[in-house]
Amino acid sequence: MTVAPGTEVVFETLDACYGEVHSLDDFKRHRQQPRRGGNPVTGPVYVETARPGDTLVVEIRDIQLVGPGFQLIGPDRAIIEDEIVDVTFYEVVAHGDRFRLSNGLEFDTEPIVGCFGNAPAGEPVEDSNPLGGNCDVPAVRVGCKLYIPIEVPGALFSLGDVHARQGDGEVVGAPEMSARVTARFEIKRDRHSEWFMVEDTTSWYSVTAAPTEAEAARQAVFQNARFIENNHSVAFKDALIILTMIGQLSISRTGKWGNAQPVVCSSFSKRELDDALSHYSPTG
Repeated sequence: MTVAPGTEVVFETLDACYGEVHSLDDFKRHRQQPRRGGNPVTGPVYVETARPGDTLVVEIRDIQLVGPGFQLIGPDRAIIEDEIVDVTFYEVVAHGDRFRLSNGLEFDTEPIVGCFGNAPAGEPVEDSNPLGGNCDVPAVRVGCKLYIPIEVPGALFSLGDVHARQGDGEVVGAPEMSARVTARFEIKRDRHSEWFMVEDTTSWYSVTAAPTEAEAARQAVFQNARFIENNHSVAFKDALIILTMIGQLSISRTGKWGNAQPVVCSSFSKRELDDALSHYSPTG
């Protein structure tokens, strides 16, 4: 699809198993098929006038779950090694603002978009990367804005892998569901940050991935410090002090997911930043 800036697009997405899994037997058959290249995403969308060096701003305006979906738990998956012996399949059904697993557990629906991003200029990248990828960040929900670097004309944005809800870490997997996601596109005429960032009404989030959680955390904190430095005229060392006072660190994805790296999020409150800077002088 080709759209102009300011356009809303409704993405019809498939769950992480391409809508083919409705039982444990289905899941076993699905795992035996040749790999199709990771989570299915819907797109790409070519955004007119978007050019390399710009930033695509994507506002997630609505997420409607399309069920049923599924939740899995089993050995050699995420943080589990052999603590759980067998794979268990739970059907997931959404009713209004609640969803229920087939074992009777119920939760409020707070859907997130697990996989999104712009096309890279070089070789395709399946894992988390500066342009997005499979990130599973709980902050990527209704009301947020994504600020994603653009490397190719039109940006070529896609999204998918919606979870009905997810806590930090996605420690054993999440409730996978198909969905209808409404997004709105704008263009920022510079590179907002090295890795993509997320904004909501209260906070800013820097998200990075690395071979270890510690290195990903370091990268995410440094990106937030540079963001504060560049946008609020704060010395870099003082920006780091601010983050040690008001910053939050959370793991978005951990454990073993094939070759996927851990994803870590560094965030800070807009209100607390404004309060910290109310009497700030970079010269002391």
